[in-house]
Amino acid sequence: MRVEDTRPAATIVLKNGRVIDPVQGMDGSADVLIDAGKIAAIGSKVNYEGAKVVDCSGKWVVPGLIDAHCHLREPGFEHKETIETGTKAAARGGFTTVVAMANLNPVPDKLIIYNRIQKLIEEKAVVRVIQACSVTKDLKGRDLCDMATLTAAGVRIFSDDGLYIDRAAVLYQALKLAQKLNVVISLHEEDATLKSYWPTAYEPVNEFAAIARDLEILRVTGGRVHFQHLSTANSVELIRRAKKEGLAVTSEVCPHHLTLSLPDVTRQGTNAKMAPPVRTQEDIAELIRGLDDGTIDIIATDHAPHAPDDKNVTFDLAANGIVGFETALPTLLTKIVHEQGFSPAWLIERMSSKPAQIFDLPGGSLAVGSSADICVIDPQREWTIDKNKFLSKSRNTPYQGTNVTGDVWLTLVNGNVVFDGR
Repeated sequence: MRVEDTRPAATIVLKNGRVIDPVQGMDGSADVLIDAGKIAAIGSKVNYEGAKVVDCSGKWVVPGLIDAHCHLREPGFEHKETIETGTKAAARGGFTTVVAMANLNPVPDKLIIYNRIQKLIEEKAVVRVIQACSVTKDLKGRDLCDMATLTAAGVRIFSDDGLYIDRAAVLYQALKLAQKLNVVISLHEEDATLKSYWPTAYEPVNEFAAIARDLEILRVTGGRVHFQHLSTANSVELIRRAKKEGLAVTSEVCPHHLTLSLPDVTRQGTNAKMAPPVRTQEDIAELIRGLDDGTIDIIATDHAPHAPDDKNVTFDLAANGIVGFETALPTLLTKIVHEQGFSPAWLIERMSSKPAQIFDLPGGSLAVGSSADICVIDPQREWTIDKNKFLSKSRNTPYQGTNVTGDVWLTLVNGNVVFDGR
């Protein structure tokens, strides 16, 4: 396996694959012609004379995966991850667009810092990176950043992820301004002032009490809110009611909250410590039900790399989070598609098409004329996750040694091969 440098897009035809595109309602055998970085043709009678042929027999050809929530750590925490290593890991996981959170040093809370990060992205990223900016200055939850100037520069997502905006007045002001600017506020909902401790972290009430408060504020302010990494059944029910009411809310769930439960924390220790924590089998069942009925819109990794010293401490002192780019698809294919019978299109819609639609991101479809952001999947490859082979700079995973079925075979961004696992 290798990651290839981005090169001028060649003319390529992906032949004999099962093409799955939820946007077009497509799920069947077809060829995909790529020319000048775009989808040039798709169907059974594609003229591919002069094109490089890639035989995708037995493979799924799908829109590149889109991760609306990740941490690339640069600038400020390059010992954990860099834009280069993080995006190579994303390509390995089939992701062609990722949204990077703002908990960096310096925090992107003003235009000069945002522009500096954009330059790093242009120089180092091998997949598309959308940089979110913070809601509040220096992530302190007190004063709003200059959202208007940042929006004028192209920012569309604001988040203090990792931190709860505990002052209701601050969130009220942020949502009022976000409504005027037509941008999304993406919220981490764990009220740390509720100090009750669960077996692995805060009790479930810390999450759904925070969501309940912020929904009340949203009812007054209007605007759009995205709720990050739901983990409890009660949270799902709150979002379900809000959507029925007509509030402009969307939400996400992470692969680890769908595939891990409390016993996994006992086995994996600090590598399974995250915020919010993994919960019970009952919570998992309701999260899947919420995904199925549209209450939860998308799946996002919350890829959170940490250095060994961040995890090799007592549980209460360990950093929260796990790496997720390289394990998301195989664990979900195994647990959700192969074991529970959900269709490939069901999963791809929530990992590609819907994130693109909700956040107006590049990709999400293989429609003719669109950018050739593509993931080719080998759905039957049986393998064992080995953190020592990760392209991420960090190794903090609870999936070490897990047997999975399904893997990324090829990833293309704008028609360029950025990961080749053939």
